[in-house]
Parts: sequence; structure tokens; C-alpha cells
Amino acid sequence: MKITMQRTSPNYRQKLSTHRIMRDLTIGLLVIVVCSLVCQYMIVKTNPMNSVIKAMLIYGVSVGVAVVTEVVWAWIHKLSIIEHLKNSFPLVTSIIFALTLPVGTPLYVVAIGSFIAIFFGKLVYGGFGQNIFNPALVGRVVVHLAYGASLTTNIPVNGIDIATKATPATMLAGTNWLGGEAFTYNLLDLFIGTHAGALGETCALAILVVGVILVIRHVFDARIPVAYLGTVLVLSEVFALVNGLNPITYPLVHLCIGGVVFGAVFMATDPVTSPTSPLGKILYGICLGFLTMIIRLKANYPEGVLFSILIMNMFTPFIDSMILGRTSENTKKQWAVIAISLFVSVACVFGIGQSLKNRLETEKQEAIKAEEEKKRKEAEEAAKKPKWDVVSKIKGGYLMQTYGFGGENQPMKVEVKLSKDKITSVKVVEYAGETEGYGLDLIEGKATNEKGKAFYDKVLKSGIAVKDVEGVDTATGATMTANGIINAIKGAIETYESEPVVKGSVYTYTLNAIGFGGENQPMKIEVSIDKAKSQITSVKVVEYAGETEGYGLDLIEGKATNEKAKTFYDKVLKGKLAVKDVEGVDTATGATITSKGIIEAIQQAIEKVNDILVPNKDGFYEIKTNGFGGENQPMTVLVKVKGDNVTVKVKEYAGETEGYGLDLIEGKTTNEKAKAFYDKYLKSSFKKKDIEGVDTATGATMTTKGIVEAIEKAIAAAQ
Repeated sequence: MKITMQRTSPNYRQKLSTHRIMRDLTIGLLVIVVCSLVCQYMIVKTNPMNSVIKAMLIYGVSVGVAVVTEVVWAWIHKLSIIEHLKNSFPLVTSIIFALTLPVGTPLYVVAIGSFIAIFFGKLVYGGFGQNIFNPALVGRVVVHLAYGASLTTNIPVNGIDIATKATPATMLAGTNWLGGEAFTYNLLDLFIGTHAGALGETCALAILVVGVILVIRHVFDARIPVAYLGTVLVLSEVFALVNGLNPITYPLVHLCIGGVVFGAVFMATDPVTSPTSPLGKILYGICLGFLTMIIRLKANYPEGVLFSILIMNMFTPFIDSMILGRTSENTKKQWAVIAISLFVSVACVFGIGQSLKNRLETEKQEAIKAEEEKKRKEAEEAAKKPKWDVVSKIKGGYLMQTYGFGGENQPMKVEVKLSKDKITSVKVVEYAGETEGYGLDLIEGKATNEKGKAFYDKVLKSGIAVKDVEGVDTATGATMTANGIINAIKGAIETYESEPVVKGSVYTYTLNAIGFGGENQPMKIEVSIDKAKSQITSVKVVEYAGETEGYGLDLIEGKATNEKAKTFYDKVLKGKLAVKDVEGVDTATGATITSKGIIEAIQQAIEKVNDILVPNKDGFYEIKTNGFGGENQPMTVLVKVKGDNVTVKVKEYAGETEGYGLDLIEGKTTNEKAKAFYDKYLKSSFKKKDIEGVDTATGATMTTKGIVEAIEKAIAAAQ
């Protein structure tokens, strides 16, 4: 393509030509105004005329304030108001400014911006033709910086937003400019304008058509918009290729969002603030496209048109000064300058795209590693965790469920009886999943395998010391079965050790705690708590091999000379301590790790005691539970469990409301489901099994759920 360079003068210096140009430009802008109103009507689904009226008010206020400002200026300077308005063209500036605003902009913001555009953007420089910045953009940047939160695309109707979707530029920026499923706009919507955004950016098709007509009418030179839009297309294509995006639709999306087309046609072409030479116009357009893409891809602001045009307005005198004389000469040099400008732009965007690609790939790899590490840790924890459950408590021990060769579908049940130091009896009572010749023979004492026989004799036939359980060899020829039995024994030991010794209201727990000896040499601590008095009655450190003389050992044995250690011993180990005072004990004793371990053991014991439900003298468990009043106004539910029978009374229920929870509790409800719940669970006694599968959807669901939760806790405590 050959570019013909002609020597021209700025259009605004030719009075007659300027009036025709500004007339045609005004007509073109009015066409865009009409299109924006149509688009607003199409965008909003509920009461669309509200959006149209709002847009019309924005145009009216902008034009009105602009005209008034011009009139006052003319009056102050004693100019002919009519002549001044004819030569200052306030309509063009005010309409362009209004078209840069979203439809939800408050009218007072419109008025402020329009005044700033006319007064500070144009008049203070001497009027039309003397300004160095595009006046409409001066107004727009001020309201953007001062009232950014008010520039919304929402139109409140009766307190409800009916057009709240993010603008395409904001949505695409939220995806690192990569699009994908998170970008919900399609290319047709962007092209015809049925999307949220500024009034002038919504219909790219109409703007392009009007732009072509204005070029034909010689209103402005096509070089700037062509260079601008062409650069945006080329750079977005580079970014798309680097990041594996659609090479056709992605550049077109960039062209259709954020007012690039509107800026290229109606703002960048302003003859006053753009270069005058043909080469200058091309360089100006390339720089605009480059800055727009840089701001989009790297800045926090998702749209670059506004700032790129203002920045290049500042460089317009510099560009004109660099291109002197006849620009029809040295064509090769001119093409070289254009090529270098494009090359630098492409290289920068390529670097940005590659950097983003590398960063996202690194984040992806880190996420994969983190997920793998999480799974590895979960697998390790699962491997460490014994696979057992307590089925029930039996005389002298527990009936345990564990998993052998039959897996979870056919678990074994093992009776484990034990005392403090010894497993007195291990009996596998259910083992349907075990196979003859392996697990079944091992369980029944028929194994001919030496290791299987040794396991049977040591574990199943006679008692085994608790301390020896960890060292039992489970490689018996029926390893899964042997492991299951050992898991059942370990589970029984753990359950046994976690149960307190009870004397009246005093509960004594034996707990392991980490002191100076760490996990390899833990302390064993006996903690006695009087539940009725909320008092720690005794703390004894019964095993403490890992503690060192002069520090933890002396503290435990009451030999410490350190004042803080002595205080700790007297308060915690020698005396009695209220439960409420445990939190405030000073553990900085010179043997801090030891004292912290002792306090942590006490806190564990307190938690266990708090979880214990004890019936009152009438046999009722008194349980706090949350109903409709929540944690601030809990219900108090009394539950008596006698054999298989359960009796329930709701004692306190201040948070329940009349007509719902209160009526259900008092038996006044008319709701069929609520009446059924009251009759079955609150009116009379019921069987324990009846609580399984209860329907809590009673019209007072939170209340019934709270009552059921209290019943389940009481049944568990009774067992």
C-alpha cells in the first residue's frame, strides 16, 4: 500500500472548513447518541425505558452545563455570546464527554465533568484551537479519579440493580486477559453493543460506519484511526499467539471492548491535539495502540484508551517538531520509522505475553505440587491412623470392629478385654471375610505356618502385655488379618486409656504430654478434676524420663530454686487450681517446654470432662442446644434415658418464636409435621430406635434439629 504524503495545514485554521467539519462531526455524534439509547433499551430487560431516560438526562445535563459555561465565559469577557458559541463548538465536547460515561453515573458528576471539560480543558487555554489536551478527556479523567466508585453501569430501580453485569474490559482483565469460560460475552454482543459499558463504547459497528462516512467527508484523516486500530489488532494477535488463544476472535474482542473504536474515531482524531503531518499521524496512532495494550495488560486499570490519548496529546508538539519540512521526501526513512515503532511495540507485548505464560505455568506447577503434597500427607495420615471402631463396651473391655482380608465390606469384630498393663483376652467373634488356609486358620488356631502359630499363641491364645503389642510380628501369611487384630487391640488400649477413673464427681485421666524429651520420651500425667466444683484437684507427673536435672526434672519434683518454677509447682502440681484459672498460668519457668506440656495435658482433661454428660438426681441429662435463638439464646433440653425408653422435656426456650418453635414446644402448633413431632417425642416417652431418621422439617426446623441433637447426645452418654 502506498501512502501519499501531502502538505496540509491544521483544519481548525480554516474558518469555513472548520464549521463544516464540526457540523458533520456533530451529526455523526448524534447518530452514536441515538444508537447508544437503542443499545440501552436492548441491554436492560426490566423497565428498559428507565435506562434510556437516565442516558438522555446524562446527555442533557452535559450539554446544558457546557453551554452555560461557554455563555458565562463570553459574558465575563464581553464577547458576543452567539458568535462565541458558533466558534467554540460546546456541543461536540459535551456530547463526546457524555459518551465516555456509563449510564449509572450520577447527574451531579456529569455536571462537574462537563464544566471541567469546557473550562479547564479548553477555555483556560484560550478557547477552541488553543487547548493542548482533548477537552472531553480532561473532564473524563477528573471524574474518573475523583468519583470512580460512582461511575457504574448499574441502574437502580426500586432498590434493585437491573443491569449489574461487569463490563467486558473488567471481566476480561479478571482472567489475566486470557478469556476462557469466565469471559461470558460473545463477539456479536460486543460488536453490536448489547453489553454493559460506557454509552459511546457499546456499538462498535455504528461507530465504524459513522467513522467511514466522516473520512469520506474529509472530517478527519483516516491515518490515525487506522494506525491505532491496526496496532491494537496486531499486538493482541501477538499476545494471542504467545498464550495459545484464538488468533481470529481474540484480537476482535480487544477491538470491540473498552471504547477503542470510539476513542480512535472521535477522540484521537481531534485536529487540535493530534499531529499535523501524515507520518506524525501514523506514529501517533501506533503509539496510541501500543500504550492502550500496555495499560490493559500491565496496569491495574483495565482500560487504556483514556490515558493513552491524554499521554499522546502531550507528545503531539514533540512529534510535530521532529518531522519538519516536506514529508513526501525520504519515504524509505519514513517506512523504517514506522517499522521500528511496530517492532518495538510487538517486542514489548510479546515479552508481556511470554512473562504471563511463564508465570501461569509456574503457578500451575506449584498448584500441582501442592495438591500432590496434600495427597501425600493425607495418605501418610491415613496410613498412621488405625482402622478400628468401638462397637460397644463389654464387661472388662470392648467389642471392636476392624478390617482384615474382607476389607470394609466384611469387617471383623474382635472382643478385647484388658486391664491397666495387660491384654487379658482377645477373641475374634465375626470373621466372614477370612479365607480358609489363611486368615480363617490363623483365627481358629489351625495355622501350620510357624509365624501364624506364633501369632495365635502370643495374641489370641494367651494374654499379652500392653507394652509388647507394638512389637508383634504380623507377617503371618495372613498379614491383613493379623494387622486387623492388632489394630483392634490398639484401639481398645487407646479407648481404655482415654476413659477416666471416676470417684463421685472426680474424674482422673492419664494423658501423654510432650515435654523436654519430645515425642520419643513423652511425660505421662494424671489429672484429676472435680466436675461439680470445676476444680483441678490433683496433677501428678508419673513418668518423665526425658526431663533433665536442674530444669524440668527439678520442677516436677519440687526441687527448683527458680522463683517462677517454684510458683508453678506450688500452684499446679502441689495445690488445687480452679478450671477457670488454668488459662492464665505462667509457663515461663526456666523449663518452659515441660510446664507447657503439663498445662496442655490439663487442658485436654478439662475438654474431656466438659464433654461428659451426667444425669441429675431425677435421671435427666441437662443439655444446652441451639434452636431458633442460636448461641445467644440456646434451649435447655432435659433427656432421660432408661433402658430403651427416652423422655424429653424442653426446659428453657426463650429464643423460640410464637407460631413456630414456641408453639411446637408447647404443643399448640397447627402444622401437621410439627404436631407429629410433638406427639411422638415431646408428649410421651419413645424408644431409642425411633430417633433414627426423624423428620425435622416441621416449619420450625432449627428448633426440632436442636432437640434431636440433644436426644442423640443423651443416648450416647447413657451408652
